[in-house]
Amino acid sequence: MVEEGGGADLPVGSHVMFAGPYGVFEDEAYSEWLAVRKESLCLIPDGVDDVSAAGIPVAYLTAQMALTLAGFQAGKTVLAPAIGGSVGNAVTQLARASGAKHAISSTTNHAKAEQAKALGFNEVIAWTNAWTTIVSLLQSGAIKPIVAKTFPLAEAADALRHLVEGRPFGRVVLTI
Repeated sequence: MVEEGGGADLPVGSHVMFAGPYGVFEDEAYSEWLAVRKESLCLIPDGVDDVSAAGIPVAYLTAQMALTLAGFQAGKTVLAPAIGGSVGNAVTQLARASGAKHAISSTTNHAKAEQAKALGFNEVIAWTNAWTTIVSLLQSGAIKPIVAKTFPLAEAADALRHLVEGRPFGRVVLTI
């Protein structure tokens, strides 16, 4: 919320979110108050609660950039894997709202598929046979997950920092 003397040229009492270069690697990012540059702020529209707005900067911005870079246009079909995750959910919602012919998502969890269908996602595929195929390919050596770096669980904060700042090619894995 913008307070008197906040200097952000926004109306006092406005609810804002930030979408700039700030993140969990900044000092005090998990604080009640955080000083940010005004160009990194945007107003939360009336009728949108703070909790809902908190999900916008990462998931929906990532999803919109992915759709834009993929050349998405109304009438096209979109496959957004992992409906239970924030980015898969955001891609599916944005594609549907932007006129996708079909916005299909997937999950390996039947409960998530049913929950997504109850929320109006009518094209959710539970890939029950996919796991068998993947395991077979993994066992034969035809596929191999790309792991950029591993960290012991005790260094989870360093792993997250590496993921955010280093933008590695491949997965970052915590080991026990």
